[in-house]
Amino acid sequence: MTRDLPPLNALLAFEFVARTGSVRAAAEQMSVTPGAISRQIRLLEEHFGTTLFQRDGRGLLLTHAGSAYFHLIGPHIEGLRKAGQVLHRSAGRTVIRLHSFTTFATRWLIPRLTAFQLANPTIDVRLTTASEWDESADFDAAIRLGDGEWQNMSATPLIENILVPVCKPTQDRKAMLTPEHLMRHTLLRVRGRPDDWQRWSEALGIDIGGLTNWRELESSALAYQAALEGQGIALAQRELVKKELAEGTLIEMANGQLNCGRLTYYLVWSSNHLKEANLLLLKEWLIRREDPAIDKR
Repeated sequence: MTRDLPPLNALLAFEFVARTGSVRAAAEQMSVTPGAISRQIRLLEEHFGTTLFQRDGRGLLLTHAGSAYFHLIGPHIEGLRKAGQVLHRSAGRTVIRLHSFTTFATRWLIPRLTAFQLANPTIDVRLTTASEWDESADFDAAIRLGDGEWQNMSATPLIENILVPVCKPTQDRKAMLTPEHLMRHTLLRVRGRPDDWQRWSEALGIDIGGLTNWRELESSALAYQAALEGQGIALAQRELVKKELAEGTLIEMANGQLNCGRLTYYLVWSSNHLKEANLLLLKEWLIRREDPAIDKR
């Protein structure tokens, strides 16, 4: 196998000359003399036992064999250059691959990550999202919804999971949403959270079993947007619609809150993770819970 691998300097000299068509230009890029480049080309031709270039006036042209070889190795050498650039940029940095539910990421997590990145420039958080939990997701840490009990995982709760019906203010519900409104309007149900309405109604003693006017949406984000557009009543995680409630673009049901207790969003990672020191920094930042707009750290 080693006979198939030429000396690296000869390979780089060949690639430079093939790309520029000039020994002198290659010498300048490699910071050597033109004679050194010519010797490396001869070494490569001897290694393969074939001519790779032919003279064309003052320049060089690839032979058929040289052209075929250049087209095969060119992308790989360029890949090595790009990999080196990435390594230089990330030298001394730790990459944390973070996976989250899409709605939670857009409405709660991303503003806090922006501030975290500014305060911790040596930690690169790379976020991926999905509407539903994917057991095959590859991550260093993740935002999961559950009771905090995952085998061999460290889990820290991030918010209180308080469910409350919300909708757009209209003529018949200008400032307050009541249980009677549920019977007259469309209820928005989220595909990934099919039991929320049942859990809420049983806890508050409100019978919605006979309702038939339902609309199912893929994610909580879509349900909240549909509620903002006046298309129905969403059962929201209150922390994720605080902005709209404060602005009055959504109203909530008075006395209609259900605190789900341990069933909430957690930051989780494998116990004894190699990046645990940096993951702890991220955890401490997220559980501070300040409004990112006034975070001065």
